[in-house]
Amino acid sequence: MKRQIIRFSTANFNVMTKTLKESGKDESFVYGLFSKAQSPDCEIYICRQLMLPDKNELKNQSCVSIEPDKKYQITSYGLAYDQGLSIIDTHTHPFSTNARFSSIDDSYGIENAKYIAKKFPEDCTMGMIVLGNGFDNFEAHIWNRKKKNFVPVNRIEILGAPTKILMNNRKSKVKSNDAYARHCIIPGWNQELLEDLKVFVCGLGGNGALIFDSLLALGIGGKNDWIRTCDPDVLEASNLPRIPYAYPEEVGMPKADIAQLHADNKTPKLNVRCYNEDVKESKMQNIIKEANIIIGAVDNDGARQLLNGLASRYMIPYIDIGTEIIPEGLAYEAIGQIQTFVPCQTGCLICSGAINPATAAMDMMNEEGNAAYERAGYVRGTNETPTPSVLHLNGVVSHLAISQFLRLIFNDGFRGKEYLHYNRQTATMMSASVEQNNDCPACGLKGYLGAGDEDEAELEDLSDLKDSKAFEKMKV
Repeated sequence: MKRQIIRFSTANFNVMTKTLKESGKDESFVYGLFSKAQSPDCEIYICRQLMLPDKNELKNQSCVSIEPDKKYQITSYGLAYDQGLSIIDTHTHPFSTNARFSSIDDSYGIENAKYIAKKFPEDCTMGMIVLGNGFDNFEAHIWNRKKKNFVPVNRIEILGAPTKILMNNRKSKVKSNDAYARHCIIPGWNQELLEDLKVFVCGLGGNGALIFDSLLALGIGGKNDWIRTCDPDVLEASNLPRIPYAYPEEVGMPKADIAQLHADNKTPKLNVRCYNEDVKESKMQNIIKEANIIIGAVDNDGARQLLNGLASRYMIPYIDIGTEIIPEGLAYEAIGQIQTFVPCQTGCLICSGAINPATAAMDMMNEEGNAAYERAGYVRGTNETPTPSVLHLNGVVSHLAISQFLRLIFNDGFRGKEYLHYNRQTATMMSASVEQNNDCPACGLKGYLGAGDEDEAELEDLSDLKDSKAFEKMKV
């Protein structure tokens, strides 16, 4: 049985819990519309839209009961039907610090789940969440249409600034050592959250290797989850000065294999897997769907555009890193930049102009296409001298990226600092915000933000109720 995960952006979860809090000590209720993503190991339900009820759209509201009004239910179900989305209802048990479904909840849920299974498109289903006092404890389940029963959800991911991972039936963790003792005395530090994260790193060169080593040092993947990396390249002699865990006898070996050996020796208890694969492979993209944060240490716009698109589609924060040394006669310019894209909170790399679509298209061509364009003179040859690079520039920028990573998940003054630019020659750093562009093809109103595995990139506006065929076909 695949693991079931429910995923919210921090922005959506905050809006939902604010609405639920307004009922005080009484139970409250919200419908959400969810897209779906599948990987070999799990099914992920991604919140695309919340249907926030007015007070008159909730009935029999008390400290022990709540019921959605028929009109509110029909509107929510109608939108879910029209858009081919699943519907998950979230309600509260404000009296409980160990939220559990009641027999009434189960009866109501089964009845509605069977209705959706009978009337809705095949990929749609029903889910339920009950949140206890404080919104940090829950029970949740998703209806399995084939087996005709609810299957448990043990993980709710709230991705953004701050990041939260809610685990059902979490057991107290016994500290086996004091490896992170000096981290844990920092105000606001949450080692348990770090150990619950799934982080994917694309690229294990000068920047990616330092990012990877830092994530190991933070204890990512220490208990419930993982670090995953990919890089299809082999180690060259010119890489040795910039990858601290690489040795001369390893020249010619895949960078991923070298990184795996390093992780196994340094942090054998962490769940780490390094793949000698290109991010363009479907196997890698299926793993990325499960990630809570993507870190891109790539050197071309094609890979950036791919990672940016996956981040938007699956609502995963993406940290992009780049460094460059530009010779100018006898002088040079040395710069680095980090941009963090948080779906529903900031603009993406396309919004900021960080990706050149024409260059990205060239980068994503296969070898045959590249050769044809090279012969025609549209692109430079691939056998040119490698670009300049040096450890200290990689080090500064990569560790700034780790600082942004921690700033993001702990929400430590992140807003307004989504973009960092470092100039080595002037020893200066600039930060800026990146606003979302509503016309962006990735994260804009007509983009594929939160679309999951949906094939159609241009989706209808979920707030448009006109011409809804569902109202003619359904009786709830």
